[in-house]
Amino acid sequence: MTLLFPSLLHCFMVLSVLVSKAPIDVFKISDFTKAFEELNTLPASFLVTNDITFNSEGGHLQGIQLYKDHTAYLSGSSEGLSYMVKMDLGDQSRVVTIDTLMHAPLRHAGGFQIFDQYLAVGIEDNKERNLAYLQVYNLEANKPFGKPIYTIERKGDFERVTAGAVGITAFRGEILILVANWDSRILDFYSCPRHEFYAGKGKFVFKSAIEVKGQIRNKWSDPNWLSYQNLNLFSDQKDQLYMVGTARNDAGEQVADLFHLQLASSSAKITKLNSKKFDTSTSVDFKAAAGVNISSTGDLIVVAAPYQLEQNTPINLFTNNTKKEPGWKTIKEWPSSDARQAAAATKQHIFAINNHSISKYDRKSGSFIASKDYPNTKHLNSGFLSEGLLYCAHSNYPNQPDSSSIRLIDPKTLALTQTINLRKSEGSLTWIVKSNGFWYALFAYYGEDNHLSYLARMNENWEVLQKWTFPDSLIKEMGKMSISGGVAWDKGFLVTGHDEKLLYYIKLPETGDNLNFIKQYEAPFTGQGIALDPWTGGLIGINRADKKVVAAKFNR
Repeated sequence: MTLLFPSLLHCFMVLSVLVSKAPIDVFKISDFTKAFEELNTLPASFLVTNDITFNSEGGHLQGIQLYKDHTAYLSGSSEGLSYMVKMDLGDQSRVVTIDTLMHAPLRHAGGFQIFDQYLAVGIEDNKERNLAYLQVYNLEANKPFGKPIYTIERKGDFERVTAGAVGITAFRGEILILVANWDSRILDFYSCPRHEFYAGKGKFVFKSAIEVKGQIRNKWSDPNWLSYQNLNLFSDQKDQLYMVGTARNDAGEQVADLFHLQLASSSAKITKLNSKKFDTSTSVDFKAAAGVNISSTGDLIVVAAPYQLEQNTPINLFTNNTKKEPGWKTIKEWPSSDARQAAAATKQHIFAINNHSISKYDRKSGSFIASKDYPNTKHLNSGFLSEGLLYCAHSNYPNQPDSSSIRLIDPKTLALTQTINLRKSEGSLTWIVKSNGFWYALFAYYGEDNHLSYLARMNENWEVLQKWTFPDSLIKEMGKMSISGGVAWDKGFLVTGHDEKLLYYIKLPETGDNLNFIKQYEAPFTGQGIALDPWTGGLIGINRADKKVVAAKFNR
């Protein structure tokens, strides 16, 4: 399971605004090999919504790069044209534009790289495989993809002149461009004097080539060379040249490989230094779009996307930034055999909720006070304290047809005081909360139908006023289970799954019936029912396997 944090880019200070006259060291890490070794292999992730209709049949996303604080670009191929996607990354991440680069037969825009304000990409005929154009675009132009500022034509033998992956960087007074042909068998390098490049008067000339199969690999960290979807170039402050390739290996693992390059014209060679495996979220694949970036603070960042642009596209971020991020931390635990379904709390007491029983404990000492079994109770799912009563969501799950009710418990005596029968319901009630004068209730579906799970807004008579479903990418994180717990928090809701130690922050949409997924946090408790803690302002949850009630507080 992955760590979803939409709009975390501001925390990483990714690719701050840089002008073309900035010192070239702005783009260099002090020690690139060390930065690569320290990359986190677990991702932060966020969802980007797309309301632009676009026909991408016959192709897929090919590369991705971050630019400035809140922008990403993704290249793609289709049957009829090559294209570039621009994303705005923030709390409401979205696709801004989809620009056509070239038309068929130049339908394939491959892996690419952004250096400073310049984007270098190869666009090829991926059917005849005998023609490609290497294009350099100025992202600060009024219409960045209207006309490239530099073009290199590659025409020739089948698969030799393709341009599936392109990298660009500054190195020893030159702007250096790497072009990899079909399956990255041969790496071609072109160069242009840096001052001429920035003046717009440069010309790229062929510098050297590396045929990978002819390389001696006895000094490599391992002998494997993959069909890299993306190859990005970097130089560090030690004046060394590196290349990072991203791909999926034969074992199905997502990998990034680090290489050192020496480009003397008579003896150009490549040496593999390291290989790292990454744990991506559902559908994100290094065989599709993946790329490497350097932030203005010197952090190395790997970013990756799925094969296709979706209505809600997950983006993964891997960084070596070690700054402490906001999150939920355990502050106290209480053992309880009833910590099976949910927990709730007052300032004096802790309540552990099981399928058909509730136990009460002294908050300070943890000592057991009382326990109560409830006849004719099938599945208590959560507890919400309101106006001196504990509102417990109840369902007949896994029986069919679905039937739900709300059991009102006196927290002083644990006596059942009232049952609000919702009778036959669409889905199984798992949690209820009150916020801004309305009741909000989660009705869950499971298995192949779990995408039907919805959050309902209800009035005081428990009549459904409005429904919202969850983004597909979030539902995929649930597997065959559903949304098990939830509370009103900040400007939306924090919800949990069934088993994982994760919290998902969602908001109601301004329009439409699909909830906005904002962030994901690691949690100190597993999924199931959660509640707000009136003593700490944090949360109360359970660790089912450990049979414990857990109090957690949010550290900003």
